Amino acid sequence: MSEKKFIYSILYDYYGTLLKDNQATVIDMYYNRDYSLSEIAENMNISRQGVYDALKRAENSLTEYEDKIKLHYKYKKYLKAAENIVKLASSIEDERYNDMTEKIKAEAEKIINEG
Repeated sequence: MSEKKFIYSILYDYYGTLLKDNQATVIDMYYNRDYSLSEIAENMNISRQGVYDALKRAENSLTEYEDKIKLHYKYKKYLKAAENIVKLASSIEDERYNDMTEKIKAEAEKIINEG
């Protein structure tokens, strides 16, 4: 999957419910189900140009939502912080702290695996 398809698929997961119904359908079919513009046009009974226009408007909306709300940005930031916590906890070599470092790593792993 190309990076563009991947990012719009992720943004759709965050903000898809904020899109107009036809835009959400077009994004889902194009980025998640890998339909072509022609296939979407046929399924939705609209022109290929209409699909293209709806797709571009939906992409712009998703980008604007992310620019304003920043859910994906925040997720990446927290994921990186959790990964750093695991690294730091792993670097503690004093055996007296083994139980605590394992608990810290387990909590950080919960954050990492939530994504």
